[in-house]
Amino acid sequence: MSDNAELTTEQKLQKVLDIHEVQNVMSRHAYYHGLGKNAEELEAIWVKETPEPTFAQNQGYFVGYESINYYYGELCRKMQRANLDLLRKNYPELDESDDNLGVGTLIMHPLTTSIIEIADDGKTAKGMWYSPGQVTEIMPPDHKPIAHWIWEKYGVDFIRENGLWKIWHMHVYTDFFTPVGESWADLTADAPMGVGGPPVEMPRPDIEEETYKVYSHTQLPQDLPRMPEPYRTFSETFSY
Repeated sequence: MSDNAELTTEQKLQKVLDIHEVQNVMSRHAYYHGLGKNAEELEAIWVKETPEPTFAQNQGYFVGYESINYYYGELCRKMQRANLDLLRKNYPELDESDDNLGVGTLIMHPLTTSIIEIADDGKTAKGMWYSPGQVTEIMPPDHKPIAHWIWEKYGVDFIRENGLWKIWHMHVYTDFFTPVGESWADLTADAPMGVGGPPVEMPRPDIEEETYKVYSHTQLPQDLPRMPEPYRTFSETFSY
């Protein structure tokens, strides 16, 4: 366990600056993701040289940059194409060009209640956030935009790569994904992650593991993600 009392004033000030920079990295994630620019996000704020980056959700882990790039980056583009194809059934005047990818959709994953810890050695950092948001996508059979509430939490490991803070491990914990106007308390037992969606085949995680359970009537709130704690170096702490 780290003891900040042992740090110099200069080290403490550097931690304050690092916390601000880490928060900015996650805020950039929220903006990139909200605009459907996942591929650009991966290029700008994810690690390129550090081994074994991971992206995880309730159903498991995608490991390595190539795997993450396909699931989080390329698949986003395919989802945008599928959404546009569905929307054009009602709005045939829309051109099917790349310029219209994202039309009719709206994604927001704002970040709240940040808890950020910088390692004493200044090489890594850990953060946790709540994210109350919404996802609006084109849904069959009506081929119109349908709005959903999505409540999530983030646990993220960061590492300093070439002098800049980058995302190393990102774990998204989804509590519910429910159509607006309907109660998640009524739907999650039978449809925990929403229903329908554009017809895109989803790849299976590299490591299939139920890392988190959506809300249910008979379940206590889960103490995940684990809150970051002060630490000296990454080998002495846990990984998201």
